[in-house]
Amino acid sequence: MDYYINKLQAKGLKITSQRQEILRVFLESSNHHLSAEEVHGKITEKYPGMSLDTVYRNLSLLLNLGILTELNFGDRKSLFELNNTEHHHHLICTKCGSSQEINFCPLKFMDSQQVENFKIEKHSFEIFGICANCMK
Repeated sequence: MDYYINKLQAKGLKITSQRQEILRVFLESSNHHLSAEEVHGKITEKYPGMSLDTVYRNLSLLLNLGILTELNFGDRKSLFELNNTEHHHHLICTKCGSSQEINFCPLKFMDSQQVENFKIEKHSFEIFGICANCMK
């Protein structure tokens, strides 16, 4: 938590209880990919008066600061995760919406000539299909 608080302070931002609670939700959640509604649901257990709009504003701020990363798995809602690991990619189930992280970067396997005249700043890679649980 201290790492994220220091990032906020370095940008001259206040350390509000709302921001701390949003960060706590991500740090303590077993599911690393959360929608704004899921974050709001977990927060209202402790802070019933916090609006969904407040959650969205803070998620947007944390996203712009690079503390969170936004994921979009097809036609599902945007999901957010802490940006505290090296980039990774996902396998996404089109039936249940579950996701698994891929432990390698497919970009490393691209022919370098395909991107030699292009400066890559960031990338994402998701594979959509049906998970083992849904195939049963």
